[in-house]
Amino acid sequence: MAYVALFAYPLVAILLFRRLGLVRGLIWTILGGYLFLPVRPVIDLPIPGLPFIDKVFVPAICALILVGIEAKRQARREAVLRRRQQVSNVLQDSNANGVTSETQRRHPNKARSKGRLIVNVLLILAVLGPMITALTNAEPVIQGGRVLAGFALYDSGRAVVTTLVMLLPFLLARKYINTVERHQILIGAFILGGVIYALLAMYEVRMSPTLNRKIFGFFAHEWRQHLRQGGYRPILFQQHGLRVGIFLTMAAVAVAVGCRTAKSAAQRRKIYLLLPLMILCLIMAKSLGAIALAAMFIPFALFFTPRIQILVVGFLAAIILLYPVLRGSEVIPTRQIVSFANSLNRDRAESLETRLKNEDLLLDRASLKPFAGWGGQGRWGVFKDGEQVSVPDGRWVITIGQYGWLGYLTEFGLLAVPLLLLAFRNKSLGIDRATAGLALILAANMVDLIPNSALTPITWLIAGSLAGWYETQMATRSVQAPAGARKTASRKTPAAAAGRRHARAPV
Repeated sequence: MAYVALFAYPLVAILLFRRLGLVRGLIWTILGGYLFLPVRPVIDLPIPGLPFIDKVFVPAICALILVGIEAKRQARREAVLRRRQQVSNVLQDSNANGVTSETQRRHPNKARSKGRLIVNVLLILAVLGPMITALTNAEPVIQGGRVLAGFALYDSGRAVVTTLVMLLPFLLARKYINTVERHQILIGAFILGGVIYALLAMYEVRMSPTLNRKIFGFFAHEWRQHLRQGGYRPILFQQHGLRVGIFLTMAAVAVAVGCRTAKSAAQRRKIYLLLPLMILCLIMAKSLGAIALAAMFIPFALFFTPRIQILVVGFLAAIILLYPVLRGSEVIPTRQIVSFANSLNRDRAESLETRLKNEDLLLDRASLKPFAGWGGQGRWGVFKDGEQVSVPDGRWVITIGQYGWLGYLTEFGLLAVPLLLLAFRNKSLGIDRATAGLALILAANMVDLIPNSALTPITWLIAGSLAGWYETQMATRSVQAPAGARKTASRKTPAAAAGRRHARAPV
């Protein structure tokens, strides 16, 4: 059944695009694939450079192909309208924003120069990173009685293509989910997906986490890790119950954002009724970290202005971008954090302490190759007597171990830079609640990447939508700037000019 679901998903994606259109089809193809496709099978075809075919690869490729088809179909429809009406819908939308397509054609470089350079550089480095890592790891590694072969340049082929597939949701969202209206659609999708997942999670909490086994025939992880406090932790169709927890947190924050962005009082009341359901389900899911993140971000979504929200997420993004430095220099108070966790739950505190010890081992290992890392195939792990003694959990330490600072700054930079850019332009951009809400959801996910590894397609979808919105706003301003400058120049009076000449005259 798992193979049927994976290979039938392109038909589902086609149906989504046909029924929902380009934007909603794109969102639900990525979101639906992540939520409901099984984590296995992971198909490894004997084709050089081809990544694993799994629940990440299939929705991303389907979205790419169908977005291209739908975009061409829309372009043909707009061409017909231009011929019939002489004014296209695109021109009308642009005029409503004070920018004409003719102006954009006259100033293409200005429209694209601001806000894109940093993101484009990070994208290029993200693709080149595995090649650089392979070139700097040609020597074999002998560790703990094991010999791990070195890499050649062609060994990086699969990693490069895997990176491109991973970034497809970011690139598609950057181009097609880049307006406030489309951000509201994305928030709505998170709310609906969260409610569905909450109901399924409550079933597994009550009946045991066996939905994936009943439908697809396997359990995705260790059973004992999903026994919590005399009950069950839901896993649904994810690799681990922790991923269910962080998605429920993101969905709960989306519900809180929806309470503030609802278009009518009746709609607002309905969304408010969903918030207790999401919080209750999150508590029942028994993920302490996800509960803590929800307790932190939901009040910001409910009670603070977009300006304050953006300042908070910008601050968090800066800390996460520098986290390896802060962690290595012991600025992060790990002992106090463990002590606080112990006051809440002794078992969770022991788990956290074990994670921190493993991070110390892996950081020491990563410091031997800080620029481009050790690469994959276990070379970045720590072994003793032929056995691996390090257990990685956080995405940050996995990335910096495999691909060094180059990989960390490109991967986490693509997530953090949109938030930092919004924070820097917070006053001038006039950020809407929906956009600020997406920034809160992304920040919550980024904080979770410190202890856990849930870097998912929906993470990239949100980051791309924020980057695209920022670039669109800056492009609009850069196109409008020449006209504004000419108006300012035309208001200069002869008296003012005479005053300037008098000021330049020698005394």
